[in-house]
Amino acid sequence: MCGRFINIEKKEIIQKLFPSSQILNYSPKSFNISPSNLINIIYRDNNKIYIDNLFWSFSFLNKQNNNIQYIINARIETISTKILFKESFVKRKCLIVSNGYFEWKKIESSKQPYFISIPKNEIIFFGGIWRQEFKNNINKNVACIITKEANNNLSKIHNRMPLIMSHNEGLEFLNDDDNHFLYNNTSILEDELDYFPVSKIVNNPKNNDETCIKEINL
Repeated sequence: MCGRFINIEKKEIIQKLFPSSQILNYSPKSFNISPSNLINIIYRDNNKIYIDNLFWSFSFLNKQNNNIQYIINARIETISTKILFKESFVKRKCLIVSNGYFEWKKIESSKQPYFISIPKNEIIFFGGIWRQEFKNNINKNVACIITKEANNNLSKIHNRMPLIMSHNEGLEFLNDDDNHFLYNNTSILEDELDYFPVSKIVNNPKNNDETCIKEINL
């Protein structure tokens, strides 16, 4: 899965990568983005590219207990069939701006956080989906990160990973009306991903500075 990530890219850089885009909103940099936070996304609508910030997580009513539940990840293996996701996958794909993400490795009775990125924290894009939800008489745009089975390298940390892609792959994804990425979703960037252990301070979303991505010795 992907439950925390960072975005330290300036909006001017993103707009250069998508020169015909229109910026609606853009959140400031963060070293510890957690579910329900605003995340920066790129999406296509009527052949125009938009940059916006949306709340991270879909919500739905669990009819068994009548409680609202939140979903931050959508598995690519079932995204085209699950009622919660399939319409968004067909109609509302998006790219989520990131410079790396965190994952937790089980070590005996505890979990050790790792930071995963391309060295020097280069920009990567997560494949995602978005939709509009209506709650408390307010329309709210929300997004969800698509995940897949982890590759051989990252499976040492966790069995899932976000669907990552380069800029060019991201453009293909946004224009992928035939859902090509359902079956061919290995990015050219995957071999460049590296990881290292970081402090457990990242477990608390209130901790949000460069210390969160500083390598530690185990």
